[in-house]
Amino acid sequence: MIRNQRARTRSELVRASGMARATVENRPTGLLEAGYIVYGAGSPGAASVGRPAEVFEFNHKSGIILAAELGLDHYQVAVNDPAAGILAAADAPVDLDSGPEHVLWQVDDRFTAVLDQAGLSAAEVRAVELGLPGPVETSTGRINSPTTMSKWYKFDLRAFFADRHDGIPVFLENDAQLMALSEQRKRWPDTDNLLMINAGMSIDGGPIHNGRLFRGSLGSAGDIGHLDRGSGRPCRCGNTGSLETAAAGWVIARDLRSLGRDARTAADIVALTREGDPDVVGLVRRAGRAIGDVVADLVGVLNPSVVTVGGALAEARETLLAGIRESVYARSQPLATRDLQISYSLLGGDAGLTGATLASEHLLAPEAVDAQLSNR
Repeated sequence: MIRNQRARTRSELVRASGMARATVENRPTGLLEAGYIVYGAGSPGAASVGRPAEVFEFNHKSGIILAAELGLDHYQVAVNDPAAGILAAADAPVDLDSGPEHVLWQVDDRFTAVLDQAGLSAAEVRAVELGLPGPVETSTGRINSPTTMSKWYKFDLRAFFADRHDGIPVFLENDAQLMALSEQRKRWPDTDNLLMINAGMSIDGGPIHNGRLFRGSLGSAGDIGHLDRGSGRPCRCGNTGSLETAAAGWVIARDLRSLGRDARTAADIVALTREGDPDVVGLVRRAGRAIGDVVADLVGVLNPSVVTVGGALAEARETLLAGIRESVYARSQPLATRDLQISYSLLGGDAGLTGATLASEHLLAPEAVDAQLSNR
């Protein structure tokens, strides 16, 4: 409540929480001593008679998190404050096939740069969060995709960053799942069932079910890009007919190059779409319909109230969304789509980074705070 400024004095906390006054009187003292909160300047609202109430503020330096999101052709990094969001960010092209150590050293160098940009030091960082374009095994936090990211297969990413940041916690997750969590928490907080589609050089999904990130038993829930759609085209995963062979940026770019267009990245595809190139518009619309076919199946199974589309290809906006909507509404049952909203990500290109939601929820969870207070 203090972090979100819903209540900032003891009296406000009593009213907002419904807790006993004695509980609320004692709790802020421990939070102050542990550095989670600090005293704010002045009293909120109108001036009061007598001694002013103590005003509490979230201590922004208590939750500084470094976040990175890796894509097939670029990566983004950011330094995050769980209350204020992104303080500084940077991005750069990347070649994942060059292997994890080569790429992760680049990412770590960028971490140093964004910390300097934000006027912060490495000593103030509480956690690292990393979004990856492949299935992440929940129990180990390692990439478990021997075909699409063979050089990254079971590489110990946690150890890499923990070794360089004094053993602080490192949180790893599939990029679409991180995007889903941030989008739901930051933009759709009253929506308990949401489906995020990450459409970029690859295709992936992230489901939120009953307000919680749905990972499945091992962490591969939402891995839609390699579902067989019967196209017969070879996929980078080694199979044929995967959704990616009809909708991923790497396929669209390849098809455009065969037509004489200079397209290598998702940004190239979006730029050509905005220019109104009819070949590009047609391919992006086709990709939307292919994604929509899969989304229609998921709408029937999961019954979300919101489908939100993020990733680099989502910058094509209505060209892509029109194809998705066309398939979803044509193939789904009326009850499943009666109140369904299909939109592009409200967080845009920062959806996987904003707030470093996964790490901040772990760091600021009641049990984590209790443990920290009990160790003092």
